[in-house]
Amino acid sequence: MKPNEPCWCGQGIKWKKCHKGHEDEEPFNVFDVEADARKRGRKGYCSHSLEGEGCSDKIISSHTVQRAGGLAAIAEGNSRVLTVKPNLRALMDHDGHPPPLEVGIGKASVFLGFCGTHDDKLFKAIEGEDVEMTANEALLFAYRAIAYERFTKAVQVANSPIQRMMDCGQPLAMQEVIQQHCHLLEVGARRGLAETERQLGDFRIRVEGQDTAGFRFRAYRFDRILPIVGCGGFMPEIAIDGTRLQRLGRGTAALEHLTLTITSYSGKSVAVFAWIGQQRGPSGRYLEAFDSIDSDAKADALIQIAFEQLENIFLRKSWWEHLPDEQSADLTQRIQSGIGLNMRSPGYYSRGEPLLFEADTVESKRG
Repeated sequence: MKPNEPCWCGQGIKWKKCHKGHEDEEPFNVFDVEADARKRGRKGYCSHSLEGEGCSDKIISSHTVQRAGGLAAIAEGNSRVLTVKPNLRALMDHDGHPPPLEVGIGKASVFLGFCGTHDDKLFKAIEGEDVEMTANEALLFAYRAIAYERFTKAVQVANSPIQRMMDCGQPLAMQEVIQQHCHLLEVGARRGLAETERQLGDFRIRVEGQDTAGFRFRAYRFDRILPIVGCGGFMPEIAIDGTRLQRLGRGTAALEHLTLTITSYSGKSVAVFAWIGQQRGPSGRYLEAFDSIDSDAKADALIQIAFEQLENIFLRKSWWEHLPDEQSADLTQRIQSGIGLNMRSPGYYSRGEPLLFEADTVESKRG
């Protein structure tokens, strides 16, 4: 290539300042990618007022699952739970499928996504001893989940440039492979960020005005504490009965988000699904498939869904350690479902034998 031509990698930089002589440079330390992501994750903001209106000066470590309720209910051994979020060393040591790691509940499920004033004011209604599973409560669960998703996707996009440096010191053919992989990851991350920003803006307006028009939810209460809590959002692509719902990565049409929060109140776990859209849209049809599952197996299906769709989940250690090997292996595989070559397949729910956890559904609400 000529030195001043745009580099073949597509970043828009001149070749002489980008990949010219790249193979002769010092190999890149991949741990710098992880360090950069951690650094960016420590730069917080208030999701409720990006301009700082009505905010306190301090951005806090906001729990997506309440510490005193959901997390404390499954914690063991000096307030510890398991997280499925791996670090790079664990990924390398376990061939890309590391086991869950221990973390204290003070650091579990937190992100710097709200100031102290708004975190306390907005979510007070769902931080008490119990919830009635109303539409307004479900709206708060969904808002926090979308704020978390927007935060993590912004970190991923900001981390993209340093990921592209992983081809330093590699032969040209490997540079091409790495740049293509990073390009696809970045395109997906930017699309995801744009979608979650759109959703976050919509939820922000609704929460401020307590407006639940066009807001939908399904909430379930179980007869005991499940061994898992979590919070996040996803774009339902395939229902658990194999029904295809919306095609991701194609076109520019808005994609529908479905949020899920699993926590507990007064000795019983609660799961809240929520979305903005039609009752018979992708999310509605996803939950129709979930509703078709027997009452005594809903907890089993919920655990599989959480592992497959969310990364912000936390587990009771003793439950995980006593799972049969084939079940823990299946759940570990589900953590990376839909990523890379581990594609999501139709009919992904299969009743556990035995059930992953025995619990019955004692209450359900919808709106």
